[in-house]
Amino acid sequence: MIEHNVAEVMTIMTSSTQAHSLLEGALAAARIDNFVLARQRLQAAGTALNDARNAQTTLLTREAQGQTVPMTLLLIHAQDHLMSTITYRDAVSELITLYQKIAGLVAKKTPE
Repeated sequence: MIEHNVAEVMTIMTSSTQAHSLLEGALAAARIDNFVLARQRLQAAGTALNDARNAQTTLLTREAQGQTVPMTLLLIHAQDHLMSTITYRDAVSELITLYQKIAGLVAKKTPE
């Protein structure tokens, strides 16, 4: 791999991994009705994903400018991890919303 691409590829992988861990924590918090923590972790995951996307954009810009960005297994892995984490983020966001709705319905049915 060309040396100047390593930092970006590693940033994509590490930031995506961090985001994935934060999303797991967000879902766990939502399961126990801690929606404030769930939303905080969801937001932190978004920040980590932005870091990964910025690194991705750097590589895309290099290629658009005619520089060589070699297609390596590490780059493919990083891209795969980023895309799957983005999809996971979207699903976790929806699940948190559903958990909130369910919690609201259960609270309404509980006698005071």
